Amino acid sequence: MSEKLTRLQRALADWQLDAVLLTRRDNIAWLTEGASYYVVERAETGVASLLVTPYKVLLLAPENEMPRILAEEPLPFACETQSYPWFQSLNSVLPPGKLGSDTPLAETADIQQQMIVLRQGLNSSEQQRFRTLGREAAQIVEDVARQLRAGVTEWQVEAQIVAACLARGIRPMCTLVAADERIAAFKHPVPTAKIVRHQLLITLGAERHGLHVSLTRLVHIGEPAPALRQRLQTLSQIHADILCATQPGRSWSAVFNAIQNAYQQQGQGGAWRDHHQGGPAGYGCRDEIVTSESQGEVRLNTALAWNPTLSGVKSEDTFLLTSEGCEALTRTANWPLISVRRGASLLHFADWLVLPASS
Repeated sequence: MSEKLTRLQRALADWQLDAVLLTRRDNIAWLTEGASYYVVERAETGVASLLVTPYKVLLLAPENEMPRILAEEPLPFACETQSYPWFQSLNSVLPPGKLGSDTPLAETADIQQQMIVLRQGLNSSEQQRFRTLGREAAQIVEDVARQLRAGVTEWQVEAQIVAACLARGIRPMCTLVAADERIAAFKHPVPTAKIVRHQLLITLGAERHGLHVSLTRLVHIGEPAPALRQRLQTLSQIHADILCATQPGRSWSAVFNAIQNAYQQQGQGGAWRDHHQGGPAGYGCRDEIVTSESQGEVRLNTALAWNPTLSGVKSEDTFLLTSEGCEALTRTANWPLISVRRGASLLHFADWLVLPASS
């Protein structure tokens, strides 16, 4: 019996439900240790569902989808199956009773927020998969960054990253590329035909087997201005304070207050207002964007993807919160780092990669 399945079945009594219907790709991947029931790449929902009762699990899928799912997707627990014609709705095979659903469905209770809370805390298998994904995602971005030359377009950079991801079975869920003034102008710079001249920001949100990592790297062709270097140094101090504030048992709303204080301590006042700061990750790019209204508390073995930002610079990596501190997941040994000491801990954050001004 899967520990996750047991946890979910026990939650049914607390939620006062007879069963829950899971259709979202994040919840399916979490419960099954990596299954993907989706067909459309960026769809939040799949083409099949799992109906979980206190005593059994039922896989519901159209007749044209069931064969592949049974043949190729992991299922770490006993499961009954029921298919239906593709031209009929899922509702036609749902049982009576008080049901919860992670997607909007008539006469069901919305359980998505409860599922996000239930998913917190990664098991040993997930942690190892996270480490491997984080290392490979960072290697992809950094390899592309080191080959950068003035004159290429943001689209060309994006194409290199996407191709390298797909070759490793990694889904590039979010690829942002900004050249020169677009770095400061836009917080989510979707790639364009703009040509790179001096600076480049690359952000990658990568998924494999349901797990998501996020990272950002900054490249400068020729030496950055001292003020630009100092801004990233300041941002690393803020990022360090955020990581230190993310302690097990602390409420997420209290962590958000600490984020505001971290900006204030570095003389950046209300700069946190200019962009979201990230939050816990796992089976979503962010399981939640943390704000003052966030519910719940920090748990051990949770992935963290904070992304503090100042004008023209961004610091973003995915960390795993363990009993020994924050372990960086999206790292290789081949990128310049900024070191920040907090007590007995030495934290490291991605610095500018400086490339020769001419090749």
